[in-house]
Amino acid sequence: MKLHTLKSTLKSSVYLAAVSLSPRRLSRRYRDDERGIAAIEFAIIAPIMIGMYFGLAEIASAISVDRRISHGTNVAGDLSTQQPALKDADIEEVLSAAIRVMGVENASQISMDMESFILPAEGQPPESRGRIRLNNSVGGFTQYDASKLDTKLLNSESGVVVTRVRYNYTPLKLRYLDSTIKLEETFLLKPRRSDAVDFQDGNGSLVDCTATGYANVSCSTT
Repeated sequence: MKLHTLKSTLKSSVYLAAVSLSPRRLSRRYRDDERGIAAIEFAIIAPIMIGMYFGLAEIASAISVDRRISHGTNVAGDLSTQQPALKDADIEEVLSAAIRVMGVENASQISMDMESFILPAEGQPPESRGRIRLNNSVGGFTQYDASKLDTKLLNSESGVVVTRVRYNYTPLKLRYLDSTIKLEETFLLKPRRSDAVDFQDGNGSLVDCTATGYANVSCSTT
């Protein structure tokens, strides 16, 4: 009797082992086992999320700098149009204020070009009332073609001041953006207190300026 029971027990154990080791049974067991699923999901999603975070950080930084460059360009043009003439220290103060507003780490990478125009009479070519260049070696601006300006902006009754800025922006070194990005902005503003703004002597002279910071701006007439 005992021997028969032992044989029955062994047969049952062998049967259960065979059933439990069957491919279908094993696949079902692993399929239903959810232990560690959170760790697997994290391992898959984490690299993507980290990459998106650093990419957004670089893009957000570039957008922030671009907005400050745009604001600084507007400030330079706005301040210059509030006076009938800009000379020597006035020019340096306008440039210094614009650089301060931009708030960039390396002001020597800012290039600015400002030129004042007037139309002597209808049908005549525009006349330059002076030009200011800041750190020209960085941006290398060519003279602005005022002949393409609309008559609503430049006419015989009122001139216009054109302010252009370029900045060589260096990203955060997170390997998502190029090593250097050129940010550019242009503003055209009308004089407020005169028909045109004279830069230096008002006869189309060129004022060359350099700056390494908002507190270190120097200009000379060429």
